[in-house]
Parts: sequence; structure tokens; C-alpha cells
Amino acid sequence: MTRTCLFLLASTVFLFASCSKDEMAGPDPDPTVNPPGTNPSNKLMGTWKFAGVELKGQSITSFTDQDGGSFKGLLDIDYISTGNKGIVTFDDRTMTSKDISYTVDTKVKSTTYINGALMASQELPWGVTMPASASSAGYELRANDSLYSQAASVSLPGVDGSLPGQEMAAKVSWKGDTLVLKSHILYAKTTIEDGVPTAVNYNLDQITKLVRK
Repeated sequence: MTRTCLFLLASTVFLFASCSKDEMAGPDPDPTVNPPGTNPSNKLMGTWKFAGVELKGQSITSFTDQDGGSFKGLLDIDYISTGNKGIVTFDDRTMTSKDISYTVDTKVKSTTYINGALMASQELPWGVTMPASASSAGYELRANDSLYSQAASVSLPGVDGSLPGQEMAAKVSWKGDTLVLKSHILYAKTTIEDGVPTAVNYNLDQITKLVRK
């Protein structure tokens, strides 16, 4: 019973932080991928203002207790950041971010199943402020519109901890003067809670926007 209560709490434990609001980069024309034969590095190189991040997807936490009972918690995540600050710089090999920070003010849906039966489903307010951070990673462009970064740790609101070093891929496009990076994140990990293996799986779509400084 204690294990069950802990599990029901786990899906909402990160949902309590305050934040303020600001606007993300305004709407622009539909994105246009680089024309064939152009060199995207000529467009990427330079300094960009961080204009925000959108994250949409789901995390699934599951385990089977020592008595054979199965538990599964789903957390639906869908947000657009506000209060966006910081810069990102590209040279011909490395992308470097500095003073990146933003806030999230949204709602998340939490659903819990025990032995396959729905036990709880609720929508909860959620706000968090990401403190200023910096990072640097090598990158390369492939097929004129795909960016691949070398192994680096990534932290995102809604993700428990950080995604460890792994290659990250993003589709590159532009909306007017806004650089748009779209990526799909699949990540799984297993932890031991009270002696029981607990699996967490993330399936997320991320859009990052940068505006030429």
C-alpha cells in the first residue's frame, strides 16, 4: 500500500513552482527548408537570440511490485516557454549557448492505472522557471537540412533529471528571420525504488526557435 501511495504521488511531485509570463517569438510565414545547392552553415553561423522552446509528448512510468501488482502512470506534457532569455552562437563546428533561461506556465494531465484499471486521472496546473544555463557541443549538418550534435546532456522541464550524453538530431528550417529546430526525443531509463525496478519512457517532440541577433 505504501508503494502504491508513493507511486500516485510521483506523477505530480514536480508540479509545484511559480513562474512569470512573457511572449515567445511572434508568428512568421510557413518554414522554408534551404533551397537545393545552398550551404546551410552560411545561415547558421553567427549569434542568435533564444526565442523559446515548445515541448509536447508523454512520459510513462511503470513497475511491478513484489506481490505481482502492476502500476503505470502517464504524464501528458504540452507547453510553450515564456520569458525566454539567452543567446546561441554557431561557428563552423560548434554551437554554444549562454545564459539560456525561460519559464513554463501550463497544465499537465496525469493518469494512473493499477493492475490495468484506471485509478486516477486529473489535470493539474504546473509552473517552473529554468535557471540560466550554458553549454557547448560540436555539430554537423547533413543533407542540407538536418543538424546533428555530439553527445551532450540535456535538461527539459517535465523530464526527471537530464537526458545523458547522446547524439541529438534536429530538422532545420526558417520562418522569416527565425531559425526553427525540430527534434524527436525517445529515451528510456530504469531506476530502483524501494528495491523494485521502475521504468520510465519518454516520447517527446521539441521545437526550438532562435532569432538572428
